[in-house]
Amino acid sequence: MAGEGIYFDGRSAKARIVSVIEDGLMLSFQGEDTPQQRWSIKGLHPIDPPSPGQPYRLSHEDYPSQRLVIRDGELVARLVARSPHLKGGYSLRDIGHLLGWTVGGLAACAGLAYVALTLLPQPLAAMMPAGWRERTGLQMETAMAGSSKRCATPEGEHAIGTLLANLAEGTPDMPPVSVHVYDIPVLNAFAVNGGRIIVTSKLIAQADAPEELAGVLAHEIGHVAHHHPEAQSLRLAGMEILSSVISGSNGGSFASNVALLATVLRHSRAAESEADAYAEDMLTHASIDTQGMKRFFEKVLKLEGGSKPEANSTLAEIGNIFATHPGTEERIKQIKPLPPGVTPKPAMPDSEWRALKKICA
Repeated sequence: MAGEGIYFDGRSAKARIVSVIEDGLMLSFQGEDTPQQRWSIKGLHPIDPPSPGQPYRLSHEDYPSQRLVIRDGELVARLVARSPHLKGGYSLRDIGHLLGWTVGGLAACAGLAYVALTLLPQPLAAMMPAGWRERTGLQMETAMAGSSKRCATPEGEHAIGTLLANLAEGTPDMPPVSVHVYDIPVLNAFAVNGGRIIVTSKLIAQADAPEELAGVLAHEIGHVAHHHPEAQSLRLAGMEILSSVISGSNGGSFASNVALLATVLRHSRAAESEADAYAEDMLTHASIDTQGMKRFFEKVLKLEGGSKPEANSTLAEIGNIFATHPGTEERIKQIKPLPPGVTPKPAMPDSEWRALKKICA
């Protein structure tokens, strides 16, 4: 069956009058200045759904820039009757293409989000204002401690000051930090925003020598120096924004969500390695025995698997030091002794160590 049509070749705006013939599975057309063209009916796409009395515009998947306009209503009706996909709307193939593009777009967005949340937070963390660091650090410390008592005696606070001063020897660019001890029956220590380092009473109780605690603090100071807590907070904020966009919820406050706070505390293997390297350098420059840190982590490995305490704080729900410091066994093997010729000095006098051990009494 033949009918009249108008053909646009996609290279110019010239309209060419053609004769259109439906030939089985093909649609053929040609004109005075148009050599014969053969389009498969399967590849045809209607630009507009067929409408009585209106020109019927078609494109083809093999020639997306070209157009064929059919004016013959009978030919249009015959084409549509034999090939339902020419009625317009979405065919299964169209839906498949749409889903493919949608999935591909979502995958691309997810990839960009992953790169942004992985790479950008670290440089941005160093640029965050001091007010934001202090405010968010205080919120996080309060959430972590819960109803637990903060331990503070004049003698114990003085001992902590002595230990920090001894660690700072040889590391003049040590970032400002504050160390707070809480009466929490979980063996852990961690750094949060604003240079705040929280140490639990159980960790101090399990340390047999001040060099062990010095190693733990040097490691946490390493996290502070590299802005790891702030970077984790920015990653978390990005995750919360993505979650809110996807779910339509407000995401809640990260300072009240145990799972999200655990994310802030749980640093990557790379971050842990950076903090370890910082701690080793700090201890070496201060002539404090690096093996104290190694002995302490070896001891914690043996203590692992004990009963879980009652959750009177967020930290108690998160768990011990291995819940927030991944890969500890491998890291223990990397801790080197002091270089030959370096004589180790005590991290603090015995009298101050005894005072610190009683800080929560």
